[in-house]
Amino acid sequence: MCPLYLRAQVPPLFETPPVITEMEAREFLDEYVTQYMKMDINAFMAFFSNDAIENRMLKYADIREIYRGTFDNSDFLHYSLEIYSVQTYAQSTTVTGRYEVTQSIKGKTFKKVYIGNIQWDLIRENGSLKIRELNYGRDYARDHPWHPYPY
Repeated sequence: MCPLYLRAQVPPLFETPPVITEMEAREFLDEYVTQYMKMDINAFMAFFSNDAIENRMLKYADIREIYRGTFDNSDFLHYSLEIYSVQTYAQSTTVTGRYEVTQSIKGKTFKKVYIGNIQWDLIRENGSLKIRELNYGRDYARDHPWHPYPY
């Protein structure tokens, strides 16, 4: 008869999530932009942590309501993004860049163009990347005559 070996059951050490790579961050934001232009509020909000903050004051429910209104009032949205830097930390990644959003508003004869700097703080939450914080400014917003083929 073989002796039984007993091992004390020790809880696993706290595991830190893997660092978010630059490639992961860029792919995440590519998909973020794609979903924004599809104007599906549920798919788009899946990019945000439930604890997300936008522009240092808006909480998740407010963020959702603002984007829902934007999507509901738009015929189309075009979003272009230039990423300037991706800084990786142990628990998060900060991405900075510049955005331009063109919005065709339902029932209007013009489109709006918004341009400015943007910064995301990304975290890994339950294995998925999420936006913990999003801050953006607007250099300006301008109206343009509407054209059916804007790009």
